[in-house]
Amino acid sequence: MGKKSPRKGSSISTNSISTNSISTNIEKVAQSLFEQGAERTSFLEAIAQGERAVTAVVRLRGEIQSKIQGEIAQVGNSATQRAAWLPDWISVAAPEERPGRSEQHQNGEIYCLDLSSTFACATLSQLAQPTGILLDVCAAPGGKGIVGARYLSPQIVIGNEVIRKRTLQLISNYKRCRMDPALVTSCDPESLAQRIPHRADVVIVDAPCSGQSLLLKGLAAPGAFHHATISMNEGRQRRILANSAKTVAPGGALLYSTCTFSREENENNIEWFLKTFPEFHAVTVDLLAPYRSRYSSQACYRLFPHEGHGAGAFCALLQREGSRSSLEICIDEITDTLRPTWRSPTVFALRPAPIKRQEAEHSRKAQRGKWKGRDDKGSRRFKRFTADDQE
Repeated sequence: MGKKSPRKGSSISTNSISTNSISTNIEKVAQSLFEQGAERTSFLEAIAQGERAVTAVVRLRGEIQSKIQGEIAQVGNSATQRAAWLPDWISVAAPEERPGRSEQHQNGEIYCLDLSSTFACATLSQLAQPTGILLDVCAAPGGKGIVGARYLSPQIVIGNEVIRKRTLQLISNYKRCRMDPALVTSCDPESLAQRIPHRADVVIVDAPCSGQSLLLKGLAAPGAFHHATISMNEGRQRRILANSAKTVAPGGALLYSTCTFSREENENNIEWFLKTFPEFHAVTVDLLAPYRSRYSSQACYRLFPHEGHGAGAFCALLQREGSRSSLEICIDEITDTLRPTWRSPTVFALRPAPIKRQEAEHSRKAQRGKWKGRDDKGSRRFKRFTADDQE
């Protein structure tokens, strides 16, 4: 969820920020976003105060057992109107509630995420459903793909996470929420573009970013506002975007989102993308009209923390020209092409894991037996590597 850990830079700690100690780097970002006045002050105060996150509860199955179902949601010490973009299957938890610890959560009936994360997903309401392949390129921990599947009812979900240690969390959430049919892969975006070119009907790129909104979620974000961190992420995001675009089928769509505020990582990237890939255009999302960005002529949407709906977000829905192709897909073929690290039960039934050859297993056991009882570990390692070299 644009929620990846930011790189190190200048020291910024949520515990030490106050209105009197806002860093120069934060001031520069604020200056690039707002003229001097009340809005800039409100933005800086929100960052200084932190803890602006609001828990949204996504109903995957059954009914939500929540104290709050109405139009008013409590945010910090003040009340705010229920977000207009929320469908009826997403509710907002009261501050004292802990839905992530509920039995419904354990059973995979609900998924909890920050309210601002549902902002980007609301763009998917513009797309026709059901869809074919839903590809989440930077998927861990899985929220955007899970909410996207709730909107679009895809034939298959592919959750990709290039950082392998994060795939465990992604797989855990897919299992708990019973995502099926679904695959989890751990491919570089360039590899995805080579393996499934122009195959995905909807692609989600919740890009790794500087993570400036993490301060509003009560998390540390050292260096998030430093120009070097912003520049590094801008370059990385463009590489991911360029490769992800190559996976989008004709008539398909790409959702780009971040959880940061800098224009370089948001509007500037969208304008660069549309110049580089003229076959795409930005889609106007009427549901998010009040949040349309003032920093670009393209249809981009921003949510600021001082607006009372969570920690903040940015998104743009980009559609590729062409006619939508048939939704018929071959899951077997996709599975063979991607070689996933995890497959949901339906996919596994269609394409079981290969059975190990008995002779190969016996060969490995025999080789281990040869090493057993030899002089020392170092000698065994040397002999093994020597044998490999000779092969």
